[in-house]
Amino acid sequence: MLAAVGWLFILSASPVPVLLAGNLENRYEVLQVQDIEQTGKAIHLLVLGGGHTNDLRLPATNQLSLTALGRLAEGIRLQRQLPGSLLITSGWSSSGRTPQAEVLARTALLLGMDSAAIRMQANPGNTRMEAAEYKRMFGDTAQLVLVTSAIHMPRAMYLFRREGLEPLAAPASHLVKDDGRSPYRNWLPSAGKIRMMESVIHEVGGMVEARMRNDGETERLSDGETER
Repeated sequence: MLAAVGWLFILSASPVPVLLAGNLENRYEVLQVQDIEQTGKAIHLLVLGGGHTNDLRLPATNQLSLTALGRLAEGIRLQRQLPGSLLITSGWSSSGRTPQAEVLARTALLLGMDSAAIRMQANPGNTRMEAAEYKRMFGDTAQLVLVTSAIHMPRAMYLFRREGLEPLAAPASHLVKDDGRSPYRNWLPSAGKIRMMESVIHEVGGMVEARMRNDGETERLSDGETER
């Protein structure tokens, strides 16, 4: 009982979730347009999938999760400051219905974007697949800007670099935000901190899985197999 209460305290009423999430989120700063070197290359803003529903009673803007909506908002912000850039939406549908890439694209249109500036990759079901699909569809000649949640960015950058891509990071949907309030508020119990800790565990576990997969592929290659 004491151990359970102590664990609940660590998850919901201590600064531990904030510190761990902040450590992941602070590895990449918010991208500013002036940080993008103008080399004459096409600029692709790839918005990774972040969750949606196929509830057709709702407009596309309300079918997206808050995470996905935050990622898309960052992609649109950058696209409007980069004339001629492409916004690429990504993500499948696990139910086989409308893929998330399409829901993201519809939302972008509702928010005033020109359809000519939008492309979709509707097949990937996870970040590793999104990296492979982007390279298959668009190659590696454009300047790629990767838009995803700040806490997910370290793992996403690792997986895209694993595909031989060198994207710029454009983190969005930050969980840890410094609004100047007293740090003692971190000790107040909060369901939000439990969700934050869940995100941390998900990302750390995902990175471990990605590195183990990488090590396994390296071992197979050393036995004479060809990397796909």
